[in-house]
Amino acid sequence: MITSFFAPKENSKTRTRKSERTNTTEEIDNAKRSKTSDSVSNRQSKSKLTPEVNVPTEVEVPPHVKELMSHLTDESWKKALFQYTSTKPNGKFSQLAKFVSTERMSKNKQVFPPPCDTFTALNLVPLHKVKVVIVGQDPYHGVGQGHGLAFSVRKGVKIPPSLRNIYKELVNNNDGCGLEDGIMPTHGYLERWARQGVLMLNAVLTVRKGEAFSHAKRGWEDFTDEIIRLLFTHRSKDSPGLVFLLWGKPAAKKAETIINRYKGRGSSIGMSSSGGSNSNNNNNNKHVVICTSHPSPLGATKTKSPFMGSKCFSRANSALKEMGVEPIHWGVDGPLALKQQQQSAPSENADVDNAKENDQSKAEPKPEVARFITPTSTSSSDADSAAAAATSILIEASDTQCRSDNEQEISDV
Repeated sequence: MITSFFAPKENSKTRTRKSERTNTTEEIDNAKRSKTSDSVSNRQSKSKLTPEVNVPTEVEVPPHVKELMSHLTDESWKKALFQYTSTKPNGKFSQLAKFVSTERMSKNKQVFPPPCDTFTALNLVPLHKVKVVIVGQDPYHGVGQGHGLAFSVRKGVKIPPSLRNIYKELVNNNDGCGLEDGIMPTHGYLERWARQGVLMLNAVLTVRKGEAFSHAKRGWEDFTDEIIRLLFTHRSKDSPGLVFLLWGKPAAKKAETIINRYKGRGSSIGMSSSGGSNSNNNNNNKHVVICTSHPSPLGATKTKSPFMGSKCFSRANSALKEMGVEPIHWGVDGPLALKQQQQSAPSENADVDNAKENDQSKAEPKPEVARFITPTSTSSSDADSAAAAATSILIEASDTQCRSDNEQEISDV
């Protein structure tokens, strides 16, 4: 029997089944390759259309920054200053906060004002309610004096010489300033100004006891520069302008650099020195800058633009009126009038607010006032003794007073 070395011939049905299986396999492979190429091309096209974005991770705020900023309670300023104070853990503000924390913790150093008063100027005047800006230099470095408002001292503390000259100018220039002719306040507490929109900002916000400028060039200057910058950048085109009262070269130099950046940027700025008149411009975006010498006894009557006789307070009010803004009542005693605010922006609680003001005025005795005369030696001695006694009481109760001040509701005026 002869065996064939050749495979038997395939019939037509077998060939058909093989070809079908081959075609199916090729189709599956082609489909897989197509899907792979499509996914690659989609990824490439997406990468071209959508650039890679580095999502910043949340930065933990250092504890010394949290501690310092915990005393800033006004929400408008907290929101506006958040980026400056919190986005750079090793930045200038962080270094400043660490320095202030170290100074306050030192057993051999005492820092003024108390922690709760560090940002009093901002806490009393929300960002959108600032009308007048007064720039000071350094907090008072005497015991019981500084409390966070430039040039101001609490009731019971002897009025410093600079503030006494400020009162003299107010008394001598009482043209629409809200003071009775010849009457001078008996205390140096300027909170009433702040409640009306006067931002009394020192360039440096803390100081060592008995060491003037001891916290200068540590970072406060940059922080307060940022505050002044925010006064410009957070004002809309329809917002009224600001009035700057710059007393002395340091204040003028500090504000001048920032003010000059915004000349020609949608807001014009009028500069005037002592004795000059304000520009008659009804443009709501008109900022007015009034420059004089410092009110301290060393410079109040000197330079080409002396503080005494400058009429800076009445000029500031005239500028506010031209902008359509309620002027400042520069007196430091008595309840605040709400008439103008109710006319411009009626409040649902206006009657309640008026009732509260009337109740307060009835409950609180009217503060004593004294005519501005030179006291005799006996009265001067008695006054100094009374001021010293009041100061000692104030110092002992400073922490309690800080807590109670922060717990009080800040009413809108």
